Amino acid sequence: MPEDIYWSAPQADGDARRRLFLEFAAQGARGGHTGFFSQIARLDLGLPIDESRVREAIAHVDARRDCGDFAVAGLLRIAYQYADSPLLSRDLLSEIKRCLLNFKYWIDEPGKEMMCFWSENHQIMFHADEYLAGQLLPDEVFPNDGRTGRQHAEHGRRKLLRWADLRVRAGFSEWDSNCYYDEDLTPLLNLCDFAEDAEVAQRATMLIDLMLFDIACDSFRGVHACSHGRTYPRLITGGRGEASIGLQKIAWGMGLFNNPSNMTAVSLATSRRYRIPPAIQAAAQDLPAELLNRERHSLVSDDPERYGLDPDDLDDHMLMFGAAKFAHRKSIEMTLRMADAYRSHRFSVVILPYARALYETYNYLDERGIPHDGDLDRFNLSEVNKMTYRTPDYMLACAQDYRKGKTGFQQHIWQATLGLDAVVFTLHRSDENETNYKHWVGRFPRAVQHKNLLIALYNVPERPVPGPRTVSPPDAGGNAIPSPAPSEELLLPYTCAYFPRSAFDETLERDGWILARKGDGYLALRSQRPHRWMAEAVFQQEGLRVDGRRNAYICHLGRRETDGAFERFAERIARSRVEFGDLTVRYDAPGLGEARVAWDGPFTINGAPVPLRDYARFDNPYCRAEFGTRRFEIACAGRRLTLDFDNLERVSA
Repeated sequence: MPEDIYWSAPQADGDARRRLFLEFAAQGARGGHTGFFSQIARLDLGLPIDESRVREAIAHVDARRDCGDFAVAGLLRIAYQYADSPLLSRDLLSEIKRCLLNFKYWIDEPGKEMMCFWSENHQIMFHADEYLAGQLLPDEVFPNDGRTGRQHAEHGRRKLLRWADLRVRAGFSEWDSNCYYDEDLTPLLNLCDFAEDAEVAQRATMLIDLMLFDIACDSFRGVHACSHGRTYPRLITGGRGEASIGLQKIAWGMGLFNNPSNMTAVSLATSRRYRIPPAIQAAAQDLPAELLNRERHSLVSDDPERYGLDPDDLDDHMLMFGAAKFAHRKSIEMTLRMADAYRSHRFSVVILPYARALYETYNYLDERGIPHDGDLDRFNLSEVNKMTYRTPDYMLACAQDYRKGKTGFQQHIWQATLGLDAVVFTLHRSDENETNYKHWVGRFPRAVQHKNLLIALYNVPERPVPGPRTVSPPDAGGNAIPSPAPSEELLLPYTCAYFPRSAFDETLERDGWILARKGDGYLALRSQRPHRWMAEAVFQQEGLRVDGRRNAYICHLGRRETDGAFERFAERIARSRVEFGDLTVRYDAPGLGEARVAWDGPFTINGAPVPLRDYARFDNPYCRAEFGTRRFEIACAGRRLTLDFDNLERVSA
């Protein structure tokens, strides 16, 4: 199918953009468990569909494979919105009904499966699926557990409301995920469109608003180019692969249609109820000379009581699982108990072996008097304080001082963006397998940002934490493989930077700096240690490799409007004083002043500490909302939106 055209500035109105996406999606012919979403677009346009694509998804659900819950969300949209369509055969509708009745909707139900119930996005997907399937078939008995649809609806309702309230108050553990926000928004759009319970529909609608506002504040011209709680290599080497770039083109006219089967884009384009509030669209389309956005998301690892969660309650512990907080020293025994309480084959194959290895590692260290902080879990998506600084020509974003020196998972700590493909970031890899998508991040840096300046310090140890290895079950395979224990960490002796020179209009090197221009935006990157250009340095694409376990990187952005011509910017950067020490940096940053940072202690600009934690939930020109609040007031260009979750009020003006 033909490639879509990227829009870097707002175009068309909402109805026209929805129509454009549906016409794009209708050309899709993908298979797999979500490929049939393009057939939903065809139904909406009144075009004949390929029922084999839907049946392929039904087979995936019936087999209870991973992400079967995603397919169920699409089947529910068909059942609710298109059941009377002459384009659907009665046989297919009967197969959908049978599939919905026989699905396993939660981890405590009987039956073997290979589905993930515990991540943040899967939780809301399963709960919304269960609620809507039960509502659709209230008097039917669901054979898997013998409960009626009405009972399933109540069970799903209770759980989805708790999940939603925690995200309102504490944000997302998979913060600003340019893939998993897709899996959150899809079930929420289903609830907005199809929930008969007014509270459920309204809370879902308001949370969609909040998530879209979040995306709007952390995107550069339709590219969701910020720090991410979870993402994958193919999604951060430019915006073309993002799952969120298509929904942005629908929502506010900047972005790219890149997937005809994108679940949220299809759901948003076919939604009969949800429309973007004008205040959010105005904020997304606003391109001021500078925008500074601070946010806080997720939970503190060892203090669930702060959020009203009982660490000894199985249901509450599962909510903590949504933040991947299952292998901290204080929570791991409860995780081991869950294996006995719940009936999940995937849990026993994937989570349990890893949790046992962590539990035994903690005991090993304690018995030998080896100090540790009880937080050795690479999956921990703990509280993040994040900054995004945007101008019309570039954006810089960072998870401030996030888990420095800890082992990573799929977190993307910082990124500089000057265009759809003009993206730069640094990282330490978990291994040299460029196709590894499960845990591709090695050790985190201490990364700190002040406006258009970022400094990242890497401190990779020589030896891993001692202890036992993960014992993998015989039936583990594919993406159902338990993660390696801390003792198995490879700790590669180098760091790297993704830097695709071909994506920029101009690049040069001067006095240790690499300088680049894209349009009227400028970027300067410097490594403390010598760098080597490699054609396949990062994810089989161009960048830098820097040998050494300790290193510092400086990234400084500029633009013609404030810094003059590119040559002037390059000369000022090259002549600036830089002093590197052992995990210390002093940099006289043009336009900002003296920046100082070390592995420990404050990050200062001209001697004044830059706040790195205890941010508000949102703090930007459009919204100031304290962390933990249930009330948000968003204003831009004379348009206002009030979201009061306590009183269930959504007021747009």
